Amino acid sequence: MVLRPRAFVSYSRKNEDFIRQIRSDLFASEVDCWIDIADILAGERLNPAIEAAITGSSLFFAYVTPEYLRSKWCMAEIRYALGVPGISLAPYVDSQETLDAIPEDLLDEVAFGRIGPDNYQRSLLEIAGRAWSSLQASRRLVPSGDHILAGPAIFDTDGYSRADLIERTREELVLAGPNLRSWMSDEDSKRGLVGLVKRGVRVTLILATYDTLRPISPEGAIHLRESAKDIREMLDQLDAGQRRLMTAHFHLGATTLSATFVDPRSPDGILFFSPRWAIQFLPQDRLTCVIDKKVNSPALYKALYNGVLLMTQGDAKTVDEMLAARR
Repeated sequence: MVLRPRAFVSYSRKNEDFIRQIRSDLFASEVDCWIDIADILAGERLNPAIEAAITGSSLFFAYVTPEYLRSKWCMAEIRYALGVPGISLAPYVDSQETLDAIPEDLLDEVAFGRIGPDNYQRSLLEIAGRAWSSLQASRRLVPSGDHILAGPAIFDTDGYSRADLIERTREELVLAGPNLRSWMSDEDSKRGLVGLVKRGVRVTLILATYDTLRPISPEGAIHLRESAKDIREMLDQLDAGQRRLMTAHFHLGATTLSATFVDPRSPDGILFFSPRWAIQFLPQDRLTCVIDKKVNSPALYKALYNGVLLMTQGDAKTVDEMLAARR
């Protein structure tokens, strides 16, 4: 069974036609939607069923309009969602005028986006990406153990370079990022990855898709295609049996993802990741966090690993599908 994000859709019934379109397009992005058009009887608002639906969702999406702000039930839904641990909130207004009318206490709690006819496609992709990213968040707090090492330019320090990580990998190396260009543009790194596979080590690559990356970074989408070519070239260096050990998955959820797992199933596993808010910085300035199973909580490591593993399921695109797609 393929696990998908579940979005609770909060809206005013006076905006129902627009919401039907959003719901249809989110379904096309493999996002399941809980919406009372089909899932609950009219008039049954903010009863235990509504609360349970919000709590059981990974994303709370609200289409905020003047009608939404005037509805006590809509406002009750978003305020309830603010108090639910583990859920990501994605409220979007229809106009600047609506944004100006939002109560200040809500503006202090959550950032509002905007969706309308002029930016519909980009905003929809953003919402779908946030839905998939919401699955990366652990729904239960886990202890970190001792501490998490963090700092810029970690991959340039002794013991943490790309060559060092390849050298220390014994069972599996998982690389996840929008285009993995820092790995794919380096000939030594590519030779190292091929060498790992030839030694019987599994290499799993997780990247974004053109549709989700292009609106955010057109240049990043160009780099993604170059990385797809590089992956194809690496696969061509392997025989049929070895190719089963190197897999590439292109998934919309990887658009804001940056993580490297070394031997994730081993007691000595180590994880490097950049928080989503840090990805906007230049590589040498990005904050990279390190979680080592020998130091930190294995439960914390597992929570993050399981979220990334979702993107290797059946709804991901293959490298051949990416190379055959139009830019």
